[in-house]
Amino acid sequence: MTRPPDHTSELASPSEPSSAAPLLQPTSDERRAPTAILSSAKRAALIACLNGGSLHKRCGVWTAPCASTGEKPISGVTVADLGRDGMLTLTMLRGTASARLTARGDWFARTVATELAERAAVQCRFIT
Repeated sequence: MTRPPDHTSELASPSEPSSAAPLLQPTSDERRAPTAILSSAKRAALIACLNGGSLHKRCGVWTAPCASTGEKPISGVTVADLGRDGMLTLTMLRGTASARLTARGDWFARTVATELAERAAVQCRFIT
């Protein structure tokens, strides 16, 4: 089994969430991650981490640094599951918890983002 390429250095910084999208598209020779195994909560958490660069625990729930007040928080169980699945690395520093995508998590997140973009493009074709 081949491992997906490590693109963790391409993750956007929290101050540049929108710059991540063009850099994180899967390459044409890279196979897609098997995203069918992910729940909708895990998909949302991976996308939030991909867009924000990381997740942070605040007031008992996990959020992306760039999350707006209206965004749904991410459950600690979801973050723990993604950590056990090898998709997030959890860090505790001076009482503050954070999570970052691993190479495997980055691969899954980019695949989910691509699938969402493709679905949106198909829907736009049907509307016009």
